[in-house]
Amino acid sequence: MENKKEISLEEQRDIQKELLKELKEICDNNNIIYFLGGGTLLGAIRHKGYIPWDDDVDVMMPRKDYEILLEIFDDNCKENHKILTYINTEDYYYSFAKIVDTNTILHEGKLRTIKEMGIYIDIFPIDFLPDDKKKTEKIFKKYKLLYKIISAYKFNDISEITKSNVKLFFKKIVLCFTKTFNLIPKVLKKLDQIAIQYENTSQVACISGKYAEKEIMPSSFIQGYTLADFEGEKYKIPTGYDEYLTKHYGDYMELPPKEKRITEHNNKAYWK
Repeated sequence: MENKKEISLEEQRDIQKELLKELKEICDNNNIIYFLGGGTLLGAIRHKGYIPWDDDVDVMMPRKDYEILLEIFDDNCKENHKILTYINTEDYYYSFAKIVDTNTILHEGKLRTIKEMGIYIDIFPIDFLPDDKKKTEKIFKKYKLLYKIISAYKFNDISEITKSNVKLFFKKIVLCFTKTFNLIPKVLKKLDQIAIQYENTSQVACISGKYAEKEIMPSSFIQGYTLADFEGEKYKIPTGYDEYLTKHYGDYMELPPKEKRITEHNNKAYWK
């Protein structure tokens, strides 16, 4: 990458803000429901923008709206923007979508590089869960089990994800099968099938989100919205944002200790 110009964090944020603003316009023009989520929602409420040490943008939307967005985004966006999923991107290994700037190249630290990956924002589908607690537990158990295959694949060095020699041995076997039989698209399709089994129940979740069961919320959570400031623009957030943020972060208006104010990712971005 010695002949590529590196993109600063401030420039990366400017590109993310452009992607987010375009997403909002496409959603508003096509009656697609979306909400800020995760650390982006927390940043909007606590900082009216990015959490100072954060470097990404999270958006979530009900599954039906998510599917519509996947269909229409590339026909309604700028030429240098694209939505990536395992369906349209051969080497993609995430169970949710990313909207990328194709004028940029992004390397995600210790993760396997995706050819079309550029500076991005994350788009997570929100799915209904069964009202029965045991059935919900079963869904998350299946999802986590299958996702271990993805985890074994996405790291350049799988020793990064376990300290146990025994576990490492089995992960190497799994990785070998995964590569030999091109299992990643099949696993991702199965993850989608697990997530979309129910409709119109009393609870929902971003099942593909990193907080697992903490993602579970009442379905009323996606039935209304309010607006919040994020970096000088107004964006939709769920009316149940207080419950959501409390479940994810506890006393979310209190800043974490200084030693925990660190960037989660180790990304390097360059101009093409």
